[in-house]
Amino acid sequence: MKFIKRFFKHTVRNFRRYLAAGILCTIVLGGVVVYYGKKGAEMLECNYLQLPEEALPGAGPVRIAFASDIHNNPGMLNKAIEQMRKAKPDLILLGGDYIMADQRFMRTRWFINGLRQMAEIAPVYAILGNQDYEKLGQLERVLQTAEIPLLRNEARNWETPTGGTVCIVGLGDWNEGDEDPHSCMLPIGEEESAVLLLSHDPESRWLLRQYDWDLMLSGHTHGGQIGNPFKEPTQFISFRSSMPAGLFDFEGGRRVFVSRGVGSICGMRFFCPPEINIIDIGDRSSVPAAEGEEGDDAEAPAETDTPQPSDAQPEQPQESTPEQQDVLPAPATDSELPPPPAPANDSKLDTPPPAPADDSIIPELPMPA
Repeated sequence: MKFIKRFFKHTVRNFRRYLAAGILCTIVLGGVVVYYGKKGAEMLECNYLQLPEEALPGAGPVRIAFASDIHNNPGMLNKAIEQMRKAKPDLILLGGDYIMADQRFMRTRWFINGLRQMAEIAPVYAILGNQDYEKLGQLERVLQTAEIPLLRNEARNWETPTGGTVCIVGLGDWNEGDEDPHSCMLPIGEEESAVLLLSHDPESRWLLRQYDWDLMLSGHTHGGQIGNPFKEPTQFISFRSSMPAGLFDFEGGRRVFVSRGVGSICGMRFFCPPEINIIDIGDRSSVPAAEGEEGDDAEAPAETDTPQPSDAQPEQPQESTPEQQDVLPAPATDSELPPPPAPANDSKLDTPPPAPADDSIIPELPMPA
């Protein structure tokens, strides 16, 4: 009987210890997970994507900055704007979901100022996401105050830096039943210019199969906010779409690009960092913005051309015979040690009036410096 009591007391004592240790481990592990998830949601990436000119036929080389799903996060918006400044895009496109439906749209000055800063970088066009309809009137006022065009089942022609034309089509959100492609899109083969389509949810592509478009930009999925780090490249897990994040091919040689977005739900991400996307279409070495770089390259040969005579001159003192002074930039006659001014030597540019060979070489050595 005593043995049973001792065993029971010992078991209860150990159970309490194990329970306390388990609770402590759970708290510590939970804290680590939350900390890592919060940090992961703040590590904004600026990812570049290179596409051929066929992605937007006839548009010419162009750089597009694409940001989606800001979700009422001023800090992440500021980070995105800084990345846009560095990238110097020709066009900025916003893919919707600027707010959280279950949160108050915080004092909107931060968003108005952010939109104005974007407009100083490049032309800006915006569409709506599914969560934006909860505070649609407020959001429309913000965009109007910042003078940012809202494309809601609307098309706009935009002229590229090289003189090409892109038809930018923005649709209402598919989840909210607000899309109306018939009012702003043409059937396949009838559009004359390249069509860049903005639609918040990539699943809307199935409703747009019969319409004419070349490249579709979407968000909405957040990349699932969880990635599988054991696969290379990282596989993103999303239950919202069969296109969780990245570039995908679609029917008729068309392309769909899905961004992981700038913000997040619950403020956490795991192996799926937020991003803005810089999409380069065609070879940008021919666009006007790159002419400055070409000019710099053009000046470099000029600098190398000026030292060429002096570069050849220092090599002459290494020769022991003064006759080689007469053979500098081009083949010369075989005459050695020509007499003072003679007709045969008038054609040689590097022979000053009668002076020793050493005197004609030494004063010119400091010239390259």
